[in-house]
Amino acid sequence: MNSSLTPSFNDLIGLQYDWHSEPADANGHTNCFALCMEVRKRLGLNDFINQYRHLYKDTEENEIGLRQILRLIRLHGKRIFEARPGAVFYSQSVNGQIAMAVVVDETNALMLAPGGRVICLPFAKVAKGYYYWAD
Repeated sequence: MNSSLTPSFNDLIGLQYDWHSEPADANGHTNCFALCMEVRKRLGLNDFINQYRHLYKDTEENEIGLRQILRLIRLHGKRIFEARPGAVFYSQSVNGQIAMAVVVDETNALMLAPGGRVICLPFAKVAKGYYYWAD
């Protein structure tokens, strides 16, 4: 793959968690869904942000439960067993919540860490062996 055509995700690393924000706001904050959709957009994939932005802009974090988020992921994504750039997966955080994460290349993923900042790490360390793919 030509590295000049490979999208960069460095500007996303270190963004701080905020339920109502997304990377496009350029305020240094994001939520996990917006983070995943920004990566998909940079990869040239459907990002679904316009379809679901209202969930984050019009509600508070405690109004959308874990089951609703998981239902949306499972409803709109096909379960796949091999990671590929743009695939989404979820991981349970130390506080019992879930965080959506996204595969960015052959080995790495971006996700919000328990401390509330976006990190890049090998997806093999946090993925449970299946991912979701949506076209």
